[in-house]
Amino acid sequence: MIFESKKLSSFLGIFILAASTSAQDPCLDGNALDLDNLAKRSPFYAVDSTPLCDRYISEAWYKADYYMMSTSAPSLANCGTTYPIWLRDPIPSNGLNKTLTACEVGFFNNCTRPYDINVKNCSSFLVYKLKPSDVCNSAYCFEPSNQCVNESIAEAHVSFHNITWKKNDFGYIKQYDPSVNLICSFTPSDDDSLLYHIDWYVDNMAVIQGQTVDKWSLDDAILSATVLSKAEKKMNSWIHCVVGIKKFKNMFPCFSTSSDLFFAGIEVLNDTLSIERNSNATLMLRTTIPIVLETIETSSSQVTSQIDVELSFPGSTGMSCQSQSSFRQCKVTIKSFLYNDRQLYENPSNWYNVTSMLIHNYDQHKYDLAGPKLVLRLKTSNTNGEGTKIYGNVTLHDVQINILDKKTEWKGKRCSSYADPHQRTFDGYKYECQDTGCIAGKTYIFYRNKEQLQEVQVRHGSCWGRPRCVCAVAARSGQDVFTIDACNGSQYINFPICNDKALKVIKETDKVYKIIFPTGTFLKVYIYNYGSSFWYINVEVYPTVSDVGRTSGLCGVLDNDRTNDLRRRDGTQDNIHSYSYYNPPDDFSLSWQLPVGSVDDLLSMSTTVFDQLTPLATYLYKLCTCYDKITHCSYRKYTLCETNVRGREYHCVLHSSSRKKRDLEFFTRLQENIDIKTEELVRIKRQALNEVDAYDICNEAFQQSAYFDTCLQIVPNFSNETLVNCINDLVMTGNHNLTQLHLDTALGQCQTYILLNHTAVNEHPDVTTVIVNLCPNNCSNRGVCSSGQCNCDYGFGGSDCSFDVLSPPTITRLSGDGVCDKSTELCDEITVYGSYFLENMRTTCHVTREEMSENNVIASRISYTVDLQERTLYEGFCGLKYAQESTFYTSFNFNLFNNGTQFSPQYTVYIYQSACQTFQNISGNIKVTLQSGYCYINGTCIQSGTFKSNDSCWQCLASSNAFDWILDCTSTETTPMSATFHTASSTISTPPSAIASTTSIENTSSKTQTIYSSARTTINSELETPVSTTKQHDKTSTASATASYLPTKMLSSGTTMTLRNTDDKETNKQTIQEEGLSVAAIGLIVAIVVVSAVIFAIAGYMLKQKISKKIDGEQLTLDNSIKNDQNIYLDSNRHMATRGNLNPNNFLPADKFSRPPSATSTRMLPPHQDFRKMYDPNHLDKLFSAK
Repeated sequence: MIFESKKLSSFLGIFILAASTSAQDPCLDGNALDLDNLAKRSPFYAVDSTPLCDRYISEAWYKADYYMMSTSAPSLANCGTTYPIWLRDPIPSNGLNKTLTACEVGFFNNCTRPYDINVKNCSSFLVYKLKPSDVCNSAYCFEPSNQCVNESIAEAHVSFHNITWKKNDFGYIKQYDPSVNLICSFTPSDDDSLLYHIDWYVDNMAVIQGQTVDKWSLDDAILSATVLSKAEKKMNSWIHCVVGIKKFKNMFPCFSTSSDLFFAGIEVLNDTLSIERNSNATLMLRTTIPIVLETIETSSSQVTSQIDVELSFPGSTGMSCQSQSSFRQCKVTIKSFLYNDRQLYENPSNWYNVTSMLIHNYDQHKYDLAGPKLVLRLKTSNTNGEGTKIYGNVTLHDVQINILDKKTEWKGKRCSSYADPHQRTFDGYKYECQDTGCIAGKTYIFYRNKEQLQEVQVRHGSCWGRPRCVCAVAARSGQDVFTIDACNGSQYINFPICNDKALKVIKETDKVYKIIFPTGTFLKVYIYNYGSSFWYINVEVYPTVSDVGRTSGLCGVLDNDRTNDLRRRDGTQDNIHSYSYYNPPDDFSLSWQLPVGSVDDLLSMSTTVFDQLTPLATYLYKLCTCYDKITHCSYRKYTLCETNVRGREYHCVLHSSSRKKRDLEFFTRLQENIDIKTEELVRIKRQALNEVDAYDICNEAFQQSAYFDTCLQIVPNFSNETLVNCINDLVMTGNHNLTQLHLDTALGQCQTYILLNHTAVNEHPDVTTVIVNLCPNNCSNRGVCSSGQCNCDYGFGGSDCSFDVLSPPTITRLSGDGVCDKSTELCDEITVYGSYFLENMRTTCHVTREEMSENNVIASRISYTVDLQERTLYEGFCGLKYAQESTFYTSFNFNLFNNGTQFSPQYTVYIYQSACQTFQNISGNIKVTLQSGYCYINGTCIQSGTFKSNDSCWQCLASSNAFDWILDCTSTETTPMSATFHTASSTISTPPSAIASTTSIENTSSKTQTIYSSARTTINSELETPVSTTKQHDKTSTASATASYLPTKMLSSGTTMTLRNTDDKETNKQTIQEEGLSVAAIGLIVAIVVVSAVIFAIAGYMLKQKISKKIDGEQLTLDNSIKNDQNIYLDSNRHMATRGNLNPNNFLPADKFSRPPSATSTRMLPPHQDFRKMYDPNHLDKLFSAK
């Protein structure tokens, strides 16, 4: 028995060993891997754009049907790789397995690197145990065996072939999903019995191998978008095909031919752009395959989507100080054709087109160009559908942008007018403009760039006798105008018009403004006080490259040529050498004077002038910056980071058109009432100074600063021009005080040049930082300078501590004459005008808010304080705080104080809503009434007849109760809320006519995209909804379901849907079920009503019993308590406090402060459950059936 067991064990061991040996035999099927790319491994196949690399293959047995490893050394760069590997030793005999030497061909010999590999002869074929190569672009070389077809095609190429469409039916909506197909084209052999083996490669990766066609099915040699998507490939890929000839379907070709690489997608034709500074260049894109997107079909129309090529700069934040680029729009749209128009794709001229777009450069317009190289990135938007996935979210090739800084004529240039006035053109020509050239009260064109629609105008006044000084300036860009007017007592700093939103105004201090034009050119305005009431202005214009050769006016022509700077308005030109300091070019100056009543006079403050201004959109277009899918478009061609150095932006805040008109009319009347008597100004007798004395005085003052000499040494373009002006003014006036004004001008000029010059900052960082942070006028020796800001001594304020601020500002008027309409404005502040509103002012607004009822009596009153905020020297504002509960209208009484003791007079502002209210001021008696046909509920104007939200029972019925919703379930008509509600928070109310007009001119493509989006949402919903397995789900139910989820937008766009019943029996059955359901519902409702009535009766009886126990003592106590309280509730019959007789002492402490509606009053109020005050006791007994 033991012997037999041993025999069995031996037998099983021998059997297992034999089976294991058989399983490891590489000659057996499944024990050897198929080697890929055999056609390319031929010694006659030169390396192409996708060289083979066997560095990453697994060490294993491989077989190569119809191929054998080359036994002779191939040439370098053949076998589809750079370094081919061949077999140096002879092949083993039949059935033997030997270790042979394979050699890698190198540059110097045929066996640069040897490999030991095993080769076994399996009688009819060979197997090879290959090892990974040591380097990439090295691969094993195989050549065809005797069964190969010794023929190859001449050439092959890849191109667009056609489009196949897949139809998906979603009931009412049908989807046509396209798939673009590429074809591998070649000329077949004359032997009709041969087959063609095709491999497809996308970006060096094989996506199809062994595609076989014959001579009559060459059109099947295609690569579809569906295959690309499955391989996770998209467009903008390099595609090629490899074609070989073979006899049988299962064999591999011995020779093959590769097509050229085909770029399938959107190609960038110029991947490098060179753009001159502040100029543009054209980027060109072209589609090499048609962009085919899905089509959605409804019963009456077809719609398709579009693909956008979005543009951005990787790594940008939107506020970069580097050189940047912008676009007319942040995306380029490529449209596709409808399914019904699919034949248009057959003509390449319909889609093989070039799309152009302008790329604009913009920067800070500093003298040194920072970051002259940029990278532009383009990416496609998302797509819908299976076949269209290859188009969506594809990143195109990056575009390298080089910024060229060629024009330098503008660098270091400045046009200026200082003091009385010392004029300087852009190219540096200096001249005077006294009373015979710059006539007081006349407007002059100071700077104009006609091509960019921007200019600066000035007006002069008498400053200290015969000299003239600028006292008003207006900067204009398109339909934007910013004006500073201090002539003859005027007090105006504001935007009289700002339709284009292109001017950027930075209020650096309360007396220094920087106005930036869209081109980056900027105007600096310095306001100075001379004496007790006279104000004059220094003006500086700093150009950019956009001004070269395009300027005119008193600033001359910017072209680095002084000889043409005296070009008159009519084009004639004066000789600059014919004039001197005492013989100024008055005829040139007078030529740029505007006649009285000119339609170009911006300082006339005429609405006629402003209304005829040409908008920027007429000649220019907005540029867009694109960051993280955020698009910002404007006319500005400069970066904004530099403007954050000092000061804050003065925003254009124009109120309603009526308020704007009133404000302009006020200023126009003010100008007309000013009696200009320039010759009657009081002249102060001064001691005359000669030039030597004047030089000594000015030079001493300038040298005391120390920073003046530093600026001369380290700041390019800075000169002693202001020192010369100081000497001339002292010779003429003898006034020593002018030295400080000129020194401030010089240091301000130095600061500006430093900010424009990176080189000076980099070479002298410590000194330039100190100079940039100098305080104006050295804080007038009444404060301490810290980081460019003055900390003024007590009693002094302003940016330079030159004002006495112990007394509050003087108010001359309120914006809107003290009335603000919440239907057209936010009304979140009180704007006051007067003099002066300063930095470091420390002025407080004491505000008393009175909430008024519909009876024009005070419902509540509360006081609070806020800081007065200054906007300009002549304008400030106090913030308004509203109660949380809504009242009919609101009044704010306020005054100003600085030290808690000196108060300004009291002023009042009224807030109402013109949408439904009428404001009346009858001899100072204010009355606000509700217009007929409106309700006023919770602070909202509502047209009578409007229903509350989607509840059809609560309705605004002005004839019944104009101040609350009325429960009325009898009406059947519903007015949409959005068409009739006027909320207090809205800033602009759009009339229905305007809405209709906007709808009528809506872009057709936009409508189409809206319809497409709605249909696509429907399809997505359908795809996500589980399929019902109910047998009764027939065509009728499908149509009903489709109608229920069909977007309303599609139906309103003209799409009509008719649903017919296809099964009358099913319909009748459904109707009977619905009728049965209705009867059951009615019964349920009746039961609920009966039960509710019983519960209500029981509760009423219990309530009556409770009330009866408390009718004597408690009610008497409450009545006595109420008589002693001041009443502010409208539903009470007690005395109501009215304006003028409200005594705060009558309030309890909790009543002196506003509180939210949910807060609980600390005063005792009548109990709400006391129904006896509302109804007669007998009526209550009858109502609740109490006996």
